[in-house]
Amino acid sequence: MQLTGNLEKESNYYDAIYSRGYNTRNYYPLYNETIRLVEKRSIPRKILEIGCGVGDLGKMLLNKGYQYRGFDFSEQAIECSRRLCPAGDFRIGDAYKAESYLPVDYDVAVALEVLEHLDDLKIIENIPAGVHFIASVPDYDDTAHLRIYKDYRKDIIERFSNLLEISDILTLAGEGVDHESKKIFLFYGTRIGRADAPPLEDNAKSHIPEKRINAGRNEPCPCGSGRKYKKCCLK
Repeated sequence: MQLTGNLEKESNYYDAIYSRGYNTRNYYPLYNETIRLVEKRSIPRKILEIGCGVGDLGKMLLNKGYQYRGFDFSEQAIECSRRLCPAGDFRIGDAYKAESYLPVDYDVAVALEVLEHLDDLKIIENIPAGVHFIASVPDYDDTAHLRIYKDYRKDIIERFSNLLEISDILTLAGEGVDHESKKIFLFYGTRIGRADAPPLEDNAKSHIPEKRINAGRNEPCPCGSGRKYKKCCLK
């Protein structure tokens, strides 16, 4: 894992980004894979999203019949979410505060591209034991990223071994606008108490990436649009 040295951003940083109009097309392959993980695992249909952003994933989940609640500490993000999906339950909340996770009326918590912005261990500690957890983290830097996750065994499985029993890791790989390689690790696990944690060596040996999803510039976009990646979600 690489520490970037970047400072954690306040809510007004994200308010400014969302107020300018935030394009989420690049994240639709990630959203689709998240939904596939939920469906594959036959997870019960009650979901909490930590850092819901502008509400795209929430709308997709609601359209599939899931019960959903999302929170974000950016007031602008919540305004965008409510405009995008008036039927959704979107709330202003701080991921560091335990009350944001109450009531515990959900079976799975989701945090996509959130943990790298915050103290990831403290966020996972707030999730109740027994709740399923789906999260993603990137292997590239950004001005708001505190960490770069490079090795899934050390940076995900071992780092979270006292908090999560991880059973699936997917690697979503593509190219940036300057042809640089970018990866996002999407993982699924279950929140455990410290006493329930399996031996680290067993945990690390038994869990390997389920699959790698690549998207070259001239290949069909993973979002399923039928267009080339460079003309769709890469833009």
